[in-house]
Amino acid sequence: FYAEGMTQELLHFIDRALVISHVVFGTTALVIGPIAMFTAKGGTNHRRAGKIYFWGMAGIFISTLALAFFRFNAFLFIINIMSFYACFTGYRVLYRKNADQAEQKPKWMDWLASALAALAGSAFVLWGIGGLMGIANKFLYPFEYPTAFFIIGLVAGSVIANSGITDLISYTRQPQSKRWWWYEHMNRFLSGYIATVTAFLVQNVASRMPFEFSWIVWVAPGVIGGVGIAKWIRRYKAKFGDAKKKPQAAIQTNPQS
Repeated sequence: FYAEGMTQELLHFIDRALVISHVVFGTTALVIGPIAMFTAKGGTNHRRAGKIYFWGMAGIFISTLALAFFRFNAFLFIINIMSFYACFTGYRVLYRKNADQAEQKPKWMDWLASALAALAGSAFVLWGIGGLMGIANKFLYPFEYPTAFFIIGLVAGSVIANSGITDLISYTRQPQSKRWWWYEHMNRFLSGYIATVTAFLVQNVASRMPFEFSWIVWVAPGVIGGVGIAKWIRRYKAKFGDAKKKPQAAIQTNPQS
């Protein structure tokens, strides 16, 4: 009985420690992220903030995986994998700027992470499909997940799987632009930040909103952030001369003029 009590106290201590560390890492990433976004690109402050942001996201990832053994949350588990994979690849791409050089070719960690992302994303998609068909919950007793969670598995799983597969293919090809890493770094880091903001809002805001309006919190960050990322990347492509030029319409001339 004494040993059992000690074990329960230890587990409770570990659980609380993980929760506290998760909050600390999450707060760090959410606060530092905008600093990296809006400081001069390539400058000291940008690099320093970017590294702190990345390790904050890594802390969120590890603490969430560990917390799954104490209080599993399907939504946080899926979003956690999606956000960290985006950040991991956004960080790693900085070490692969010159893809034609042997020392900057994709390393084993890149291949492994992308392969795991493709597999995990595919598994989430299958889970989502099974849930929407009424199959998954039969194997999850005593856990019962609402339909919204299966939709998240389907949508987020598709994003994760597509990113992993796309990256695996890109490792075998030469980039078409010298600044490809710049756009990919922006896209992945910002996407990871949006996913983290979504998770934070769902956990802390949506639960306090009327049910019929809570879906806005789930959708708004992705929509607003996605549009913002697209515009920001287009801006830099235009700046670097990588923007696709619209074909000019042929000028019709009048042969009688």
